[in-house]
Amino acid sequence: MTDHLDILCAGGFRAAMEALAPRFEAAHGLRLALTFATPAATRAHLEGGFPFHAGVLVASVLAKAQADGLRTPTNSFKLAVSPLGMGTPEGGPALSVATLADFGATIAALESIALSDPKAGTNVANEVLAAADKLGLGESLRARVLFINGPGSVVSGAVAQGHAQAVITLSSEIVPIEGIGFVGRLPQEMQTEYAMQALVAESAHSKALALMDYLRGEEAQGIMRGIGLEPCI
Repeated sequence: MTDHLDILCAGGFRAAMEALAPRFEAAHGLRLALTFATPAATRAHLEGGFPFHAGVLVASVLAKAQADGLRTPTNSFKLAVSPLGMGTPEGGPALSVATLADFGATIAALESIALSDPKAGTNVANEVLAAADKLGLGESLRARVLFINGPGSVVSGAVAQGHAQAVITLSSEIVPIEGIGFVGRLPQEMQTEYAMQALVAESAHSKALALMDYLRGEEAQGIMRGIGLEPCI
């Protein structure tokens, strides 16, 4: 029997998985071999038949793969949602994005707002800008965008280092990052649902099923909430 589980994991769930993995490993006496992937990289892994026992993937990526006829595990459930949010370097001025009016005033007051460059394999920037366009805020936001080549956690890290005044990305890629203060969720009109779907391969190791049970449990859900995720269980 293998002494490890191969896990494919979305970047938006990275901080949660890195916190949860050692607890699960200690309880079950095996190692989780973690592969983190952007949506584009996840799609490439699925197309290439990347072998994994269990995963936490962006639900829309999994649904698209299944619709396109790619072989994917079918034993899955909606685990958590990561809302879009804004972060600024710790110690910065108090800002609000609670309402559209607040969001518009806040972006107008900032000189630079970092987003993940779509070339990094994420779609957050395109969806944020499209939502802003529909609401008449696109021109103001676009004038301030700094694209950074990396997933949201890397973008947040760059903002913590002073490369931009704010970041917009998944809340779970802001809250856990050292040196960043969480301004808050974007208003509902700006939200795109980023659901994380947990799944187990059809021929999975029995411990993969145990991992899925663990992710449904109170301890795991408490850790998820602590880093900006909203559990769906």
